[in-house]
Amino acid sequence: MTAAPRPDDCRVLPPRALAGRTALVTGAGSGIGRAVALRLVELGASVVGVGRRVELLYETRSLAGERFRHHPLDIRDRAAAAAFVEALGPLDLLVNNAGGQFVAAASTISRRGFDAVVDLNLTALSALVRAARPGLAARRGRVVNLSLSAPERGIAGLAHSAAARAGVAALTRALAREWAPEGIRLFCLAPGTVLTAGVGEELPADVLARVVATTPLGRDTTLAEVAEWVAALGSGVGDAVSGAFIELDGGSGLVSAASLTG
Repeated sequence: MTAAPRPDDCRVLPPRALAGRTALVTGAGSGIGRAVALRLVELGASVVGVGRRVELLYETRSLAGERFRHHPLDIRDRAAAAAFVEALGPLDLLVNNAGGQFVAAASTISRRGFDAVVDLNLTALSALVRAARPGLAARRGRVVNLSLSAPERGIAGLAHSAAARAGVAALTRALAREWAPEGIRLFCLAPGTVLTAGVGEELPADVLARVVATTPLGRDTTLAEVAEWVAALGSGVGDAVSGAFIELDGGSGLVSAASLTG
């Protein structure tokens, strides 16, 4: 079992590595989105954060300072999301973090529930990425899509989310091929279990402990690790790669997924 690193130990990029760059982070009001936004600002980027709950965005702004601008936005509102991202103009980095799901056995998920999860995690994301294409092309920008570890192996209790996230991985690869002539690079980053407040609301502590224990390293993935990986991909250190599905999960993709429903 390996101990999770301290936040300072995860910081490997040089100061001001993202100076002069503009990033858009969805779901920036809490959890991974907030951690990513704060790290990008710390590295010199100007960050636009969006999310559904304006009070959470205000909290991120109070922590980030003046280089963080925020706007309430539900990415499922296609027209509003497209108009917003098009108005931003040139964009160096798009971080698609907004998402969510609920734990349920596949046999109990209603059609409405299944469609809502797939829409938020896949089809709304796809629409936003496509709307951002001109701005990304103007700066030969990068897209980081946040996902779940190993959706292709099946995750009992998250059939709807696993299906959507597998689609995100495929979308990332397809757009990486189609948009390569414009200099746009796309990555799908799949953290393992990140112990955010949101995850704590979805799963009981004993289930989370069991999920973490199934990983070869026997530990969670920290917010600082995810934020540094996103920042690194946004900085250009991974520009020899595009379309990659990167599992930041302590090796959990190598073993059978723990059931989340019992």
